[in-house]
Amino acid sequence: MIERFTVENYKSYQREETLSFLASNREKSSVLPPQWYKEIDGKRLLRLLICVGLNGTGKSKMFSALNYLRMIVIAKPKNPTDRPEYRPFLLDNDSRTKPTVLSLTYYIGTTGYYYKVSVSNDRIEEELLRQMEGNVLIYQRSYNTEKDTVAVKFGPACDLSKNDQRMLESSVNQNATVLSVFGDKNLNSRVLRDNFNYYANNISLVQRSDQSLADRLKTNDPERDKQVKKMLLKLLNDVGTNIVDYEVDDTSIHITDLVKSGAPDIVVKAMMEQYPTGTISHKNLRFIHKTAVAGEKSLDVGAESVGTISIVRLLVVMYDIVMGRKCSCIDEIETGIHTKALAFIIKMYLSIAEDCQIVVATHDLSLLNHPILRRDAVRMFEKDDNGCTYIRKHEYVHNTLNFQKIYCKKVDPKLDNLLEDTDLFLEYRKLMELFLSEFAKPIGVKK
Repeated sequence: MIERFTVENYKSYQREETLSFLASNREKSSVLPPQWYKEIDGKRLLRLLICVGLNGTGKSKMFSALNYLRMIVIAKPKNPTDRPEYRPFLLDNDSRTKPTVLSLTYYIGTTGYYYKVSVSNDRIEEELLRQMEGNVLIYQRSYNTEKDTVAVKFGPACDLSKNDQRMLESSVNQNATVLSVFGDKNLNSRVLRDNFNYYANNISLVQRSDQSLADRLKTNDPERDKQVKKMLLKLLNDVGTNIVDYEVDDTSIHITDLVKSGAPDIVVKAMMEQYPTGTISHKNLRFIHKTAVAGEKSLDVGAESVGTISIVRLLVVMYDIVMGRKCSCIDEIETGIHTKALAFIIKMYLSIAEDCQIVVATHDLSLLNHPILRRDAVRMFEKDDNGCTYIRKHEYVHNTLNFQKIYCKKVDPKLDNLLEDTDLFLEYRKLMELFLSEFAKPIGVKK
């Protein structure tokens, strides 16, 4: 589980900013679900963070930064001459030439680690991995500008043999991290393997385009699919749908059938490249509804509401997060889901969560007023006049106060003032009338 993530000179993050998962000691814990945090090594690590802020304040960029760190750690470049991806703050002249610096403090089981990496346009400048207990070095990677060489210093917490240390160091070039090279080799080190696997398997960014819903509901793991169905159908019942079951059918069509039906050659060629066997496989998802008059009727997934599909997709994501013990980022979690249904799903997640964490971004501020909310789980994203993102926790607010109203009063009051400015909206109207009058003018015919 993650304790804190820091980012500096990445996209809208010019200065060092920290996304902290530490819970406050001032809010009481609960002995019953939902339990918001897990205590490790005397620290309360939150299982859910709620990120709020106006559009463009950097919420999605924070998620991108964590995913970027994961990529740097595990993805060894194919060519030694490839430069690392470099995404600095671009709204001033100095930051464009400075490295991006990312660090993560986290626990694998009960063992704490600190990882830091510095990335420039040309290379990985620095990399560090320490074991938190006793602050013991595992390894430190550095770049010598004068000699144009990379050096790796291994510490007492690294369990690689001397021969493997030399082999690993000789394989690390300017554009690759030590962990990414280790992951590409068959070397014996439990501590390095645990850390590489943590980044590879336990950190994720949830994208809406990730795999079709039918593929997520019918996988190569029947036992997993059975568990998902049982939980999903219970959730759909509890939030008030009349869905009592769903089915996923495997269908296929041979490319020659496309030719017979008159498909264009360019489509046939593309299908042949994508499906060299000549058979196009497809999964069809149907939901079974129980009605009072007609009994049970099935609907294709395309006939379902956006809200229903959003609920199903979110539940499947949460199941994988809980079972995989992941830390995952979900952007715009409320899309298509009613506020009360979303609050129910969040409480359900907190009731089943154990060694996992979710960071969500939302514009649904009603969540800030929900009675289950821990105020110390809210992170507010704002931008200054220079376009730099900064993150802050709200000063402690007692649970009897309306946290949503307090937040809304402080988040960019300029917008509230603009909403009351009638003359401003009249200016928009006049501008549109001008556009329409210009559009209506006859176009002269050239002789």
